[in-house]
Amino acid sequence: MSQIIQKLREKKITIIRRVVQIASFLIINYIIIEAIFSINLLSLEPFIKVLPVINTPRNPLSEGSGLLEYIFYSIAQGIFPLLLIAIFVLIILFTARFFCGWVCPIGTIQDGLTALPIETKSMKMSTHNSLVKVKYFFVVILILIIVPLGITKYTNIAFYIEFRDNLGDFANKPFGFFSLSEFIFVTLPNILVSIWQTGGLTPIFSNFWTFIVFFFFLAILILSLWYPRMYCRYFCPFGALASVISGYSFLKLSRSPVRCVGRKECGICEKVCPKQIRILDEPFEFFTGDGECNLCSKCLEECPYDAIEIKFG
Repeated sequence: MSQIIQKLREKKITIIRRVVQIASFLIINYIIIEAIFSINLLSLEPFIKVLPVINTPRNPLSEGSGLLEYIFYSIAQGIFPLLLIAIFVLIILFTARFFCGWVCPIGTIQDGLTALPIETKSMKMSTHNSLVKVKYFFVVILILIIVPLGITKYTNIAFYIEFRDNLGDFANKPFGFFSLSEFIFVTLPNILVSIWQTGGLTPIFSNFWTFIVFFFFLAILILSLWYPRMYCRYFCPFGALASVISGYSFLKLSRSPVRCVGRKECGICEKVCPKQIRILDEPFEFFTGDGECNLCSKCLEECPYDAIEIKFG
């Protein structure tokens, strides 16, 4: 019993984080709770209407949507939501990637996959460094298409309408094509229902984009069994924009130059980091892994020398 208690103490942060993740998942997707317990939780809707995580507005289990989904959709409609942009920046400045690591439903699902009894792996650093850039490429595509679309509404309304119509679904759900949330909560269930109704796999091949999206995100989910936070690391557009700002966040992890013995003698912090951040190459004062750290605090928890701590300021 004493050994069990000791292990629980050693994993205190992980246990607290798992509880917060599960509670957040259920609160955000509160319709699950309503269905199980036959209660009305409509009062939760105002609190989860705009979320600092990626969450498709078409999620049938939630009445909320991700903050960036609102921002890009508004821009596509010719509205430039400066207040929402300011709120997004302030949230990241004060919390860094905390919501990614502790609250995001998609992060929780990925963590659940790596919790299965399958040995996790690490990418080659060269491959990892190349793939990290993919999510920034997605953001560039979004900006290059959606921002000019919004501007044309004020410069040439006829061209705007034609431009928007030609973009089709992309104008109405710009984040949807890059969102694992959209795939898990909307696209995949719809495809599975169609497969059940038709008795065949033809719904997967109904059109080119459905085929590409299905196998792309399915591959990400499968790879997430071995590579923690696969989507967050390489493909999440929310993660890309949050990473740019979180390097300047007031909330950071720091490493003691006195207690830390370095990579040769230890290096445990880097081995347990689910984002493969080269912590020991970062400054002692703070480290964010170029904004990739989502404050899961695994390094802090596993460090045998208590050399890592949370700082604010």
